[in-house]
Amino acid sequence: MPGPAPRLAALLWALLIASAPATQARASPVGTADGPGDVALAIGVTTTAAAATGLWLRSRYRRPETDPDGTDSGGDP
Repeated sequence: MPGPAPRLAALLWALLIASAPATQARASPVGTADGPGDVALAIGVTTTAAAATGLWLRSRYRRPETDPDGTDSGGDP
């Protein structure tokens, strides 16, 4: 059973996409993007995307805990 990780990753991605502003692109400069709020926003968005991607990869490529013949794969023989 894969657990809640795929659903959590999908929820995080949906929240990230839903929170993105839907504004029209402009060619004129609107100011600098190096204020503390902008840096915090960039760090938060990057962290959320990395966490969602990590959870998705973890759920998709999880190794089985036992070998196909039913023996435990960990430990010394």
